[in-house]
Amino acid sequence: MKLIRFSLFLLFIAFCSNTTTPISVSSLDNLDGSTTNRVEITGPDWENFIGKSSNGNFVALRVDSDVVDDGVLIVFNKEDLRKGIREGGRVMNPLDRNVVDKMSAIGIMPLPDKIVTLQENINADRFVTQFNVQGDFHNVDVTKIDFSEHFTNYFTSGLLPSFYVESIENEIIMFGGRGNIIKMNLENGFVTEIQSNLEEIINNQEYSSVVKGSDYSQRMGIRDSSFNATDNTILITAIKRNDIKNCFTLGVLTANYDSNNLNFSWVYEIDDCVENFNSHHAGGRIKPFNNGYLLTVGDFKIPEDFKEEIREESHLGKILYLDKDWNATIYSSGHRNPQGLVINDGIIFSTEHGPFGGDELNLVMEGEDYGWPTSAYGFTYGLENIYDLDHNKKYKEPIYFFTPSIGISELLVYKGNEFPRWNNFILVTSLKDMTIYTMKLDYEQRSIIHAGEMFIDQRIRDITTDKNGRLIIAGDIGSLIIVNRTDKDIP
Repeated sequence: MKLIRFSLFLLFIAFCSNTTTPISVSSLDNLDGSTTNRVEITGPDWENFIGKSSNGNFVALRVDSDVVDDGVLIVFNKEDLRKGIREGGRVMNPLDRNVVDKMSAIGIMPLPDKIVTLQENINADRFVTQFNVQGDFHNVDVTKIDFSEHFTNYFTSGLLPSFYVESIENEIIMFGGRGNIIKMNLENGFVTEIQSNLEEIINNQEYSSVVKGSDYSQRMGIRDSSFNATDNTILITAIKRNDIKNCFTLGVLTANYDSNNLNFSWVYEIDDCVENFNSHHAGGRIKPFNNGYLLTVGDFKIPEDFKEEIREESHLGKILYLDKDWNATIYSSGHRNPQGLVINDGIIFSTEHGPFGGDELNLVMEGEDYGWPTSAYGFTYGLENIYDLDHNKKYKEPIYFFTPSIGISELLVYKGNEFPRWNNFILVTSLKDMTIYTMKLDYEQRSIIHAGEMFIDQRIRDITTDKNGRLIIAGDIGSLIIVNRTDKDIP
């Protein structure tokens, strides 16, 4: 009998062919079933029990262990579903943990309904989804789409950021750390390369940097991308060679946005130029502000690696205001390595890498000094306690800090329909912790009154949202990550 049932099981899992009917709400209109809790299913009720996968729609059944050892049967067509129900199978939630585990075991990837159309032009084996990831006020599905063939050859050779990401209309634009540009259509997953001179410009910089015997040249490249919808401009920040002085600096490139071809040119570079430095300490986030831009500039790790003081008039360790003619003034100072920047209704927030600990979220105000390298909520990498923890009256305190360090990265103030309970929260991302911190501001946007956590399980380099409010993330090993609200979310 068990052999007969096993043969029947093999028949059940046969995929759709010309003689079978694919599962859909309409195809199951005249089929009745019941759940494991003996709730009757009929007609439109099936919509709640049809799962999406890399092999098409499916229904999961709880069956006797004589049919299949683990008691979970996955069927992909109406005929097999009818047989399974006749054999006593009970319908399961397609996102039940046992179902997800079974799908993974048989090599079939379940997908959230909100991204299933991307399969039209992206191979299903490039998708990995983790369902029902717990947050504070929302639970999410996290889907990672593998773009490593485009980006991680650069990343793995020298810890260069894989890519930065922008969401423009229905397309996601990915700017690789060494200048290649890929776009993906969010409606159908169609992926193409955008023609551009950016990669040539970056390669022409002929990067070289050696600090204390370590070669940092492979870490040098693009530091951020930004889209200014007001004038339809793409901005790129990158490490730039000064051929006359034979040193490197931080520069800004711009191009008028064209989804097929981008022609970049240099428009600005900071005053400081250094022959050898740690480019991970370059900062480089840029955002539109007051008819110009704000640009974060790191300290190039000069105080720590070379024990040199940064001059007050130097652009290092500053946030700069760039006017429409690309003239720079110092907006704020005392920054170590500002890695994130967002402007919300004229209020400016920045994230900043501390030393060994002390990653900061700062409310940035014009003319203020944020204390580095005198004050920090961390220690040297040799665990020396040389920094003043409490900032004295001369320096501005962060509104939140993380010790131990989380490898703090980009941030945004959430606005969108996908996660309504996070509206006006600050979402702070991290590299080392691979987590998004959901931070609630007080009414005046001056202090943090709550911090939640949502584990993404990949280093986060950049974050934005699509037009519906889904989170679009650049993972640091070449994954484009889409975060949507799960079907199991809090009502």
